[in-house]
Amino acid sequence: MFDKKQSTKQSPPPIIISLTLPTPSEGGIPLERATATLLIQRGEMAHVQQFAYSDMASLGAIIAEAMEALAAVEASHPPVIPEAPKAEPKLAAPRKPAAKAATAPAETGEPTIDIPLRKGVRKVAASLIDLPDDEGECAAVLALAGRLIDGKLWDSTVPIRIRDVDDATRKLKYLSDKEIALFTLEEFAEVLEASFQQTD
Repeated sequence: MFDKKQSTKQSPPPIIISLTLPTPSEGGIPLERATATLLIQRGEMAHVQQFAYSDMASLGAIIAEAMEALAAVEASHPPVIPEAPKAEPKLAAPRKPAAKAATAPAETGEPTIDIPLRKGVRKVAASLIDLPDDEGECAAVLALAGRLIDGKLWDSTVPIRIRDVDDATRKLKYLSDKEIALFTLEEFAEVLEASFQQTD
């Protein structure tokens, strides 16, 4: 019968033995070339041994010595099993100075406009966005401004005007926030001078 515990238990890696012997020439091996090398390895632990090779009969004892040496290496350097990373609580991303500036108008009493975002709403100073007189077009401009904020193109600290609402809507319609970030703000909106004041 199949035992689940045995199948989930990880078996130790195999022992690999590499033996390098000198090549005999003219009926034997000269003493100056009679050095052989034995590498014995299990996982990342290994032992290398050089010895004087004379005949095949002595290899069994040499391999047994190498296995004992490998066991000693493994005992003195037990494998380090890394602990699973502990889930650290995610800290809120540090706010950029621009984000602080975007909230400043509400504190100073300057009129604000609510711009709908993918997640929530951002209050932006009314002086930072040029809104058209038409109510339907005004809603479209606010929606486009929200897409520009979500796409990280506009930080709501510089004044902008969206001249061609239909063209900007068509351009942004099928773009994700990550794709929007590949463009520049000027491709969707006109950046106005800081002294811009919305006309009534």
